[in-house]
Amino acid sequence: MENIGFTEDQVPLIKNCLAGVRLLASALSLAPDAEIRTVGIGTRFLRTAGFHTVLIPWNASVEEVVDFLKKRVPKVEQNRFLGLISSLKGDIQRKFRKLSFYCSKRISNNQCLSAYKKLAAIERSSSSKPTRWREVVIDDRQGLGGDSHALLLNFDASSDAMVGLLQKDPYEIWSSRRKMYEDIQERYKGVFEKRLKVTNYYCASGLTEDQCAQGMANLSRAAANQSLRMKAWGEVVIDQYNTLIKGDHDVSIRFDLPPDEIVRYFAPKPNRAEVTESTVLAEKLEKRTLNNSSGLRAVCDLGGLHAGFCARAFENFIQFLTHRRDYRAIKPWSEVMFIDGNRLDRVNFALNSPSRHSYIYIDARSNSEELASHLMKFSGGTGSGKRRSGSGSSNG
Repeated sequence: MENIGFTEDQVPLIKNCLAGVRLLASALSLAPDAEIRTVGIGTRFLRTAGFHTVLIPWNASVEEVVDFLKKRVPKVEQNRFLGLISSLKGDIQRKFRKLSFYCSKRISNNQCLSAYKKLAAIERSSSSKPTRWREVVIDDRQGLGGDSHALLLNFDASSDAMVGLLQKDPYEIWSSRRKMYEDIQERYKGVFEKRLKVTNYYCASGLTEDQCAQGMANLSRAAANQSLRMKAWGEVVIDQYNTLIKGDHDVSIRFDLPPDEIVRYFAPKPNRAEVTESTVLAEKLEKRTLNNSSGLRAVCDLGGLHAGFCARAFENFIQFLTHRRDYRAIKPWSEVMFIDGNRLDRVNFALNSPSRHSYIYIDARSNSEELASHLMKFSGGTGSGKRRSGSGSSNG
Protein backbone atom coordinates (compact mmCIF):
# COMPACT_ATOMS: atom_id res chain seq x y z
CA MET A 1 0.00 0.00 0.00
CA GLU A 2 2.80 2.42 0.85
CA ASN A 3 5.12 2.20 -2.13
CA ILE A 4 2.97 1.22 -5.09
CA GLY A 5 3.91 3.87 -7.61
CA PHE A 6 0.95 4.43 -9.90
CA THR A 7 -2.67 3.30 -9.99
CA GLU A 8 -2.04 0.48 -12.45
CA ASP A 9 0.83 -0.87 -10.32
CA GLN A 10 -1.76 -2.19 -7.84
CA VAL A 11 -2.92 -4.90 -10.24
CA PRO A 12 0.03 -7.31 -9.79
CA LEU A 13 -0.20 -6.82 -6.02
CA ILE A 14 -3.86 -7.88 -6.09
CA LYS A 15 -2.87 -10.94 -8.14
CA ASN A 16 -0.24 -11.74 -5.51
CA CYS A 17 -2.89 -11.36 -2.83
CA LEU A 18 -5.13 -13.86 -4.63
CA ALA A 19 -2.21 -16.29 -4.93
CA GLY A 20 -1.55 -15.87 -1.20
CA VAL A 21 -5.18 -16.52 -0.27
CA ARG A 22 -5.23 -19.68 -2.40
CA LEU A 23 -1.97 -20.73 -0.78
CA LEU A 24 -3.49 -20.18 2.67
CA ALA A 25 -6.56 -22.24 1.77
CA SER A 26 -4.34 -25.13 0.69
CA ALA A 27 -2.22 -24.88 3.84
CA LEU A 28 -5.23 -24.77 6.17
CA SER A 29 -6.51 -28.02 4.70
CA LEU A 30 -3.28 -29.59 5.99
CA ALA A 31 -3.17 -27.62 9.26
CA PRO A 32 -6.86 -27.18 10.13
CA ASP A 33 -6.23 -26.39 13.82
CA ALA A 34 -3.88 -23.47 13.19
CA GLU A 35 -5.61 -21.27 15.82
CA ILE A 36 -5.34 -18.08 13.79
CA ARG A 37 -7.98 -15.37 13.44
CA THR A 38 -6.35 -12.77 11.22
CA VAL A 39 -4.03 -13.37 8.26
CA GLY A 40 -2.20 -10.80 6.19
CA ILE A 41 -0.83 -11.65 2.75
CA GLY A 42 2.62 -10.09 2.54
CA THR A 43 6.25 -10.85 1.76
CA ARG A 44 7.43 -12.51 4.99
CA PHE A 45 6.44 -14.87 7.75
CA LEU A 46 5.50 -13.04 10.93
CA ARG A 47 3.54 -13.62 14.11
CA THR A 48 2.27 -10.27 15.27
CA ALA A 49 -0.38 -8.67 17.50
CA GLY A 50 -0.34 -11.62 19.87
CA PHE A 51 -0.58 -15.24 18.76
CA HIS A 52 -3.65 -15.36 16.54
CA THR A 53 -2.51 -12.89 13.87
CA VAL A 54 0.07 -13.81 11.24
CA LEU A 55 1.58 -12.61 7.99
CA ILE A 56 2.51 -15.10 5.29
CA PRO A 57 4.41 -14.52 2.02
CA TRP A 58 2.22 -14.71 -1.06
CA ASN A 59 4.85 -16.79 -2.94
CA ALA A 60 5.84 -19.31 -0.25
CA SER A 61 5.36 -23.04 -0.78
CA VAL A 62 2.47 -24.87 0.84
CA GLU A 63 4.97 -26.86 2.88
CA GLU A 64 6.55 -23.69 4.26
CA VAL A 65 3.19 -22.24 5.26
CA VAL A 66 2.06 -25.49 6.87
CA ASP A 67 5.34 -25.72 8.80
CA PHE A 68 4.93 -22.11 9.97
CA LEU A 69 1.32 -22.64 11.08
CA LYS A 70 2.15 -25.85 12.96
CA LYS A 71 4.95 -24.23 14.96
CA ARG A 72 2.64 -22.83 17.58
CA VAL A 73 3.80 -21.32 20.83
CA PRO A 74 2.60 -23.40 23.83
CA LYS A 75 -0.26 -21.87 25.83
CA VAL A 76 1.95 -21.53 28.90
CA GLU A 77 4.45 -19.47 26.91
CA GLN A 78 1.67 -17.39 25.35
CA ASN A 79 0.25 -16.57 28.78
CA ARG A 80 3.70 -15.71 30.11
CA PHE A 81 4.35 -13.39 27.17
CA LEU A 82 0.97 -11.65 27.41
CA GLY A 83 1.40 -11.27 31.18
CA LEU A 84 4.78 -9.63 30.64
CA ILE A 85 3.33 -7.28 28.01
CA SER A 86 0.51 -6.34 30.39
CA SER A 87 2.95 -5.66 33.23
CA LEU A 88 5.20 -3.50 31.04
CA LYS A 89 2.24 -1.54 29.68
CA GLY A 90 1.19 -0.88 33.28
CA ASP A 91 4.65 0.52 34.06
CA ILE A 92 4.54 2.68 30.92
CA GLN A 93 1.08 4.00 31.73
CA ARG A 94 2.18 4.98 35.24
CA LYS A 95 5.19 6.87 33.87
CA PHE A 96 3.53 8.54 30.92
CA ARG A 97 -0.02 8.54 32.26
CA LYS A 98 -2.79 9.13 29.75
CA LEU A 99 -0.98 7.63 26.78
CA SER A 100 -2.57 4.98 24.60
CA PHE A 101 0.20 2.53 23.63
CA TYR A 102 -0.04 -0.33 21.17
CA CYS A 103 2.02 -2.11 18.53
CA SER A 104 1.25 -2.14 14.83
CA LYS A 105 0.82 -5.36 12.87
CA ARG A 106 3.95 -4.60 10.86
CA ILE A 107 6.25 -5.69 13.69
CA SER A 108 6.68 -9.02 15.45
CA ASN A 109 5.70 -9.92 18.99
CA ASN A 110 9.35 -9.86 20.08
CA GLN A 111 9.97 -6.47 18.46
CA CYS A 112 6.92 -5.12 20.28
CA LEU A 113 8.20 -6.57 23.58
CA SER A 114 11.66 -5.08 23.04
CA ALA A 115 10.19 -1.59 22.58
CA TYR A 116 7.98 -1.93 25.65
CA LYS A 117 11.00 -2.93 27.74
CA LYS A 118 12.87 0.20 26.63
CA LEU A 119 9.93 2.44 27.45
CA ALA A 120 9.31 0.80 30.83
CA ALA A 121 12.99 1.21 31.77
CA ILE A 122 13.00 4.97 31.11
CA GLU A 123 13.56 6.93 34.31
CA ARG A 124 11.34 9.97 34.72
CA SER A 125 11.71 12.53 37.46
CA SER A 126 9.09 14.88 38.82
CA SER A 127 10.65 17.65 36.73
CA SER A 128 10.34 15.71 33.44
CA LYS A 129 8.26 17.31 30.73
CA PRO A 130 4.73 15.92 30.55
CA THR A 131 4.00 13.89 27.44
CA ARG A 132 1.27 15.50 25.35
CA TRP A 133 0.85 12.74 22.78
CA ARG A 134 -2.44 10.91 23.23
CA GLU A 135 -1.53 7.89 21.12
CA VAL A 136 1.79 6.16 20.52
CA VAL A 137 2.10 3.33 18.01
CA ILE A 138 5.18 1.10 18.13
CA ASP A 139 5.98 0.57 14.47
CA ASP A 140 8.82 -0.06 12.00
CA ARG A 141 9.10 3.68 11.25
CA GLN A 142 8.72 6.86 13.21
CA GLY A 143 7.17 10.26 12.81
CA LEU A 144 3.71 11.75 12.85
CA GLY A 145 0.76 9.42 12.94
CA GLY A 146 -2.61 9.93 11.34
CA ASP A 147 -3.62 12.96 13.39
CA SER A 148 -2.14 15.79 15.43
CA HIS A 149 -1.79 13.77 18.64
CA ALA A 150 -0.54 10.43 17.28
CA LEU A 151 3.13 9.44 17.19
CA LEU A 152 4.85 6.52 15.46
CA LEU A 153 7.84 5.17 17.41
CA ASN A 154 10.33 2.87 15.71
CA PHE A 155 10.69 -0.28 17.83
CA ASP A 156 14.43 -0.25 17.08
CA ALA A 157 15.02 3.32 18.28
CA SER A 158 17.22 3.93 21.29
CA SER A 159 15.71 4.88 24.65
CA ASP A 160 17.13 8.40 24.28
CA ALA A 161 15.56 8.78 20.84
CA MET A 162 12.21 7.56 22.16
CA VAL A 163 12.32 10.04 25.05
CA GLY A 164 13.25 12.84 22.65
CA LEU A 165 10.24 12.13 20.46
CA LEU A 166 7.86 11.66 23.37
CA GLN A 167 8.87 15.00 24.84
CA LYS A 168 8.22 16.87 21.61
CA ASP A 169 5.13 19.01 21.72
CA PRO A 170 2.55 17.84 19.13
CA TYR A 171 1.15 21.35 18.99
CA GLU A 172 4.52 22.81 18.01
CA ILE A 173 4.96 20.20 15.25
CA TRP A 174 1.49 20.75 13.84
CA SER A 175 1.60 24.53 14.31
CA SER A 176 4.66 24.62 12.05
CA ARG A 177 2.75 22.57 9.50
CA ARG A 178 -0.22 24.90 9.84
CA LYS A 179 2.11 27.79 9.03
CA MET A 180 3.29 25.76 6.02
CA TYR A 181 -0.31 25.29 4.84
CA GLU A 182 -1.03 28.98 5.31
CA ASP A 183 1.95 29.76 3.09
CA ILE A 184 0.79 27.19 0.51
CA GLN A 185 -2.72 28.62 0.48
CA GLU A 186 -1.44 32.15 0.12
CA ARG A 187 0.80 31.14 -2.76
CA TYR A 188 -1.35 28.64 -4.65
CA LYS A 189 -4.99 29.29 -3.73
CA GLY A 190 -5.65 31.11 -6.98
CA VAL A 191 -4.16 28.26 -9.01
CA PHE A 192 -5.75 25.33 -7.19
CA GLU A 193 -9.14 26.75 -6.31
CA LYS A 194 -9.80 29.01 -9.28
CA ARG A 195 -8.12 27.11 -12.11
CA LEU A 196 -8.46 23.48 -11.05
CA LYS A 197 -11.54 23.97 -8.82
CA VAL A 198 -9.75 22.05 -6.05
CA THR A 199 -10.81 23.04 -2.54
CA ASN A 200 -9.17 20.32 -0.42
CA TYR A 201 -5.41 19.89 -0.86
CA TYR A 202 -2.86 18.76 1.70
CA CYS A 203 0.27 16.65 2.24
CA ALA A 204 0.53 13.17 3.75
CA SER A 205 1.79 13.29 7.35
CA GLY A 206 5.00 11.42 6.47
CA LEU A 207 6.25 14.18 4.17
CA THR A 208 8.78 16.78 5.26
CA GLU A 209 7.91 20.43 4.77
CA ASP A 210 10.37 20.65 1.86
CA GLN A 211 8.82 17.64 0.16
CA CYS A 212 5.34 19.07 0.66
CA ALA A 213 6.40 22.40 -0.82
CA GLN A 214 8.01 20.62 -3.78
CA GLY A 215 4.85 18.64 -4.52
CA MET A 216 2.62 21.71 -4.33
CA ALA A 217 4.95 23.62 -6.64
CA ASN A 218 4.93 20.78 -9.19
CA LEU A 219 1.14 20.64 -9.17
CA SER A 220 0.93 24.41 -9.53
CA ARG A 221 3.12 24.34 -12.64
CA ALA A 222 1.13 21.42 -14.06
CA ALA A 223 -2.08 23.43 -13.56
CA ALA A 224 -0.95 25.80 -16.28
CA ASN A 225 -1.94 23.08 -18.76
CA GLN A 226 -5.46 23.72 -20.03
CA SER A 227 -6.37 20.02 -20.17
CA LEU A 228 -6.03 19.63 -16.39
CA ARG A 229 -8.41 22.50 -15.76
CA MET A 230 -11.25 20.59 -17.41
CA LYS A 231 -10.84 17.53 -15.17
CA ALA A 232 -13.05 16.71 -12.19
CA TRP A 233 -10.93 17.29 -9.08
CA GLY A 234 -11.81 16.50 -5.49
CA GLU A 235 -9.34 15.83 -2.69
CA VAL A 236 -5.67 16.14 -3.70
CA VAL A 237 -3.00 14.59 -1.46
CA ILE A 238 0.71 15.12 -2.02
CA ASP A 239 2.12 11.72 -1.09
CA GLN A 240 5.49 10.26 -0.26
CA TYR A 241 5.25 7.30 -2.64
CA ASN A 242 2.10 6.99 -4.69
CA THR A 243 0.37 8.66 -7.60
CA LEU A 244 -3.16 7.26 -7.62
CA ILE A 245 -6.45 8.10 -9.31
CA LYS A 246 -9.19 7.36 -6.76
CA GLY A 247 -12.41 7.36 -8.71
CA ASP A 248 -13.60 10.41 -10.63
CA HIS A 249 -12.36 13.09 -8.27
CA ASP A 250 -9.76 12.28 -5.59
CA VAL A 251 -6.07 11.73 -6.32
CA SER A 252 -2.70 11.23 -4.66
CA ILE A 253 0.38 12.69 -6.33
CA ARG A 254 3.94 11.70 -5.51
CA PHE A 255 5.76 14.83 -4.27
CA ASP A 256 8.63 14.60 -6.78
CA LEU A 257 6.58 13.79 -9.90
CA PRO A 258 7.58 16.44 -12.49
CA PRO A 259 4.84 18.77 -13.81
CA ASP A 260 4.92 17.31 -17.33
CA GLU A 261 4.52 13.80 -15.87
CA ILE A 262 1.55 14.98 -13.81
CA VAL A 263 -0.11 16.30 -16.97
CA ARG A 264 0.63 13.09 -18.88
CA TYR A 265 -0.54 10.77 -16.11
CA PHE A 266 -3.85 12.51 -15.46
CA ALA A 267 -4.72 12.99 -19.13
CA PRO A 268 -7.16 9.99 -19.10
CA LYS A 269 -8.94 11.33 -16.02
CA PRO A 270 -12.56 12.18 -16.99
CA ASN A 271 -13.54 15.82 -17.33
CA ARG A 272 -16.35 17.41 -15.31
CA ALA A 273 -18.95 17.00 -18.06
CA GLU A 274 -18.17 13.28 -18.48
CA VAL A 275 -18.36 12.69 -14.73
CA THR A 276 -21.73 14.44 -14.53
CA GLU A 277 -23.12 12.42 -17.44
CA SER A 278 -21.91 9.11 -15.97
CA THR A 279 -23.22 9.99 -12.51
CA VAL A 280 -26.68 10.83 -13.82
CA LEU A 281 -26.76 7.57 -15.80
CA ALA A 282 -25.62 5.53 -12.77
CA GLU A 283 -28.32 7.07 -10.58
CA LYS A 284 -30.96 6.35 -13.25
CA LEU A 285 -29.86 2.73 -13.61
CA GLU A 286 -29.71 2.22 -9.85
CA LYS A 287 -33.38 3.19 -9.60
CA ARG A 288 -34.19 0.54 -12.20
CA THR A 289 -32.62 -2.13 -10.00
CA LEU A 290 -34.75 -1.34 -6.94
CA ASN A 291 -37.25 -3.92 -5.67
CA ASN A 292 -36.19 -6.54 -8.18
CA SER A 293 -37.25 -10.16 -7.75
CA SER A 294 -33.75 -11.53 -6.99
CA GLY A 295 -33.79 -10.31 -3.41
CA LEU A 296 -30.56 -8.38 -3.99
CA ARG A 297 -30.09 -4.65 -3.68
CA ALA A 298 -27.36 -3.35 -5.99
CA VAL A 299 -25.07 -0.53 -4.85
CA CYS A 300 -21.77 0.99 -5.92
CA ASP A 301 -18.81 1.44 -3.61
CA LEU A 302 -18.62 5.02 -2.37
CA GLY A 303 -14.87 4.70 -1.89
CA GLY A 304 -13.79 6.11 -5.22
CA LEU A 305 -15.47 4.03 -7.92
CA HIS A 306 -15.59 5.69 -11.35
CA ALA A 307 -19.19 6.65 -12.14
CA GLY A 308 -18.70 5.13 -15.62
CA PHE A 309 -17.74 1.75 -14.12
CA CYS A 310 -20.70 1.99 -11.76
CA ALA A 311 -23.12 2.65 -14.62
CA ARG A 312 -21.71 -0.25 -16.65
CA ALA A 313 -22.01 -2.59 -13.64
CA PHE A 314 -25.67 -1.64 -13.16
CA GLU A 315 -26.29 -2.28 -16.85
CA ASN A 316 -24.77 -5.76 -16.56
CA PHE A 317 -26.81 -6.48 -13.42
CA ILE A 318 -30.04 -5.41 -15.15
CA GLN A 319 -29.16 -7.57 -18.15
CA PHE A 320 -28.52 -10.51 -15.83
CA LEU A 321 -31.93 -10.16 -14.15
CA THR A 322 -33.68 -9.71 -17.51
CA HIS A 323 -32.29 -13.03 -18.79
CA ARG A 324 -32.81 -14.90 -15.50
CA ARG A 325 -36.20 -13.87 -14.20
CA ASP A 326 -36.40 -16.84 -11.81
CA TYR A 327 -33.06 -16.05 -10.15
CA ARG A 328 -33.27 -15.83 -6.35
CA ALA A 329 -30.37 -15.16 -4.01
CA ILE A 330 -30.18 -17.48 -1.03
CA LYS A 331 -29.92 -16.12 2.50
CA PRO A 332 -27.99 -14.39 3.98
CA TRP A 333 -27.03 -12.63 0.72
CA SER A 334 -28.91 -9.34 0.49
CA GLU A 335 -26.72 -6.85 -1.42
CA VAL A 336 -24.42 -6.69 -4.41
CA MET A 337 -21.70 -4.08 -4.07
CA PHE A 338 -19.61 -3.13 -7.07
CA ILE A 339 -16.03 -2.14 -6.29
CA ASP A 340 -12.99 -1.24 -8.38
CA GLY A 341 -11.11 -4.53 -8.49
CA ASN A 342 -7.94 -2.79 -9.68
CA ARG A 343 -7.59 -0.84 -6.43
CA LEU A 344 -5.80 -2.63 -3.63
CA ASP A 345 -7.40 -0.63 -0.82
CA ARG A 346 -10.93 -1.38 -2.05
CA VAL A 347 -10.15 -5.10 -2.48
CA ASN A 348 -8.87 -5.13 1.11
CA PHE A 349 -12.02 -3.29 2.14
CA ALA A 350 -14.18 -5.99 0.54
CA LEU A 351 -12.16 -8.80 2.12
CA ASN A 352 -12.43 -7.29 5.59
CA SER A 353 -15.80 -5.54 5.48
CA PRO A 354 -18.10 -6.36 8.42
CA SER A 355 -20.89 -6.77 5.85
CA ARG A 356 -19.06 -9.41 3.82
CA HIS A 357 -21.31 -12.17 5.21
CA SER A 358 -24.35 -10.66 3.50
CA TYR A 359 -22.80 -8.57 0.70
CA ILE A 360 -21.68 -10.05 -2.60
CA TYR A 361 -18.68 -7.98 -3.75
CA ILE A 362 -18.08 -7.85 -7.52
CA ASP A 363 -15.46 -6.07 -9.57
CA ALA A 364 -17.28 -3.31 -11.45
CA ARG A 365 -14.89 -3.92 -14.33
CA SER A 366 -16.32 -7.43 -14.84
CA ASN A 367 -18.09 -8.12 -18.11
CA SER A 368 -21.62 -9.52 -18.21
CA GLU A 369 -20.46 -13.15 -18.41
CA GLU A 370 -18.15 -12.78 -15.42
CA LEU A 371 -20.88 -11.11 -13.38
CA ALA A 372 -23.35 -13.87 -14.24
CA SER A 373 -20.87 -16.61 -13.39
CA HIS A 374 -20.23 -15.11 -9.99
CA LEU A 375 -23.85 -14.36 -9.08
CA MET A 376 -24.96 -17.91 -9.92
CA LYS A 377 -22.83 -19.13 -6.99
CA PHE A 378 -25.33 -17.43 -4.66
CA SER A 379 -28.50 -18.64 -6.37
CA GLY A 380 -31.35 -20.41 -4.64
CA GLY A 381 -33.40 -20.71 -7.84
CA THR A 382 -32.84 -22.60 -11.04
CA GLY A 383 -31.46 -19.56 -12.80
CA SER A 384 -32.61 -20.94 -16.12
CA GLY A 385 -34.86 -18.60 -18.11
CA LYS A 386 -32.84 -17.23 -21.01
CA ARG A 387 -29.54 -17.97 -19.39
CA ARG A 388 -26.54 -17.85 -21.64
CA SER A 389 -23.52 -20.01 -20.95
CA GLY A 390 -20.93 -17.70 -19.40
CA SER A 391 -17.38 -18.65 -20.22
CA GLY A 392 -15.60 -15.86 -18.37
CA SER A 393 -14.02 -16.45 -14.99
CA SER A 394 -15.35 -14.58 -11.98
CA ASN A 395 -13.73 -11.32 -10.93
CA GLY A 396 -15.94 -11.01 -7.86
